[in-house]
Parts: sequence; structure tokens; C-alpha cells
Amino acid sequence: MGMSDNLCLGMAAVYGFFGVTLAISPAVFWGPDSKFSYWTEMDESGFWFGRALGVFMASVVTSPYWAGMSKKSLTKVFLPINALWLYFFYQAAFELKSTGPAPQNILPFNMWLTQLPVAVGLLGMNVLALGEAEGKGKSE
Repeated sequence: MGMSDNLCLGMAAVYGFFGVTLAISPAVFWGPDSKFSYWTEMDESGFWFGRALGVFMASVVTSPYWAGMSKKSLTKVFLPINALWLYFFYQAAFELKSTGPAPQNILPFNMWLTQLPVAVGLLGMNVLALGEAEGKGKSE
């Protein structure tokens, strides 16, 4: 199993799960009243956008397993996404006022802090996967 395979599996596991739960109900799973609250405020536009993003996330990150999407192509697509998401997660963890921690959270801190090491790991895997693909391309 190559690094692109590992990256796509990691993306599908993390963001596929998050995407499905966002698509079902961002407020119930991650909203102000959730035990895993990522947002302490959520209006109807946030609910709508969360659902739309969830469908998109789940569809794209699981596409190698149901639509035959090339994992090597997704490795290239994921790089700017992973780099920007790391920055966005940093913002949500340290700069935004509507991201917690919520009083009822199971964990007593801003849940976006949990996403930072995940994002660093996936970005690192992404860079390694691109390097592996580049190295194989030169030898072929």
C-alpha cells in the first residue's frame, strides 16, 4: 500500500465521517447543544452551508472507493485543501469567538484543537505521497 493509498484512506476516514454527520445535521452533531460542539453559534445559513459542505466532503474523499477516482489525482487535489484546512483549523481553535468551548462539551476545551494534529498529519502524508509519486514518475 503506497502513501497515496494511506492518504486517501485517512481523508476518507476523517473527513468522510465529518462530512456525513455535517450532511445529516451540523447542529445536532457539532452545533451549540452538542456534546462535541465545534460551533457555539449556528444560524440557518451555517446549518445550510454545513450540510452542503458535508455532502461535498463525503462525496470527494470517498470517491476512490465508489466512483473510481484516481488516488494519485486526489493526492494533488488534496494538497491545497489540506494546507488551507490546517490554517482554517488554527483560526477556529485560536481566533474565532463562536467555536467554543461549549459548557456541555465532553472535552473541556475548544474542539478545533483536536483537529490541528490530524490536519498536520494529513498534510504531512500528503507531501510524502506527492514526493513518492514524483519519485516513481522519474524512474518510469
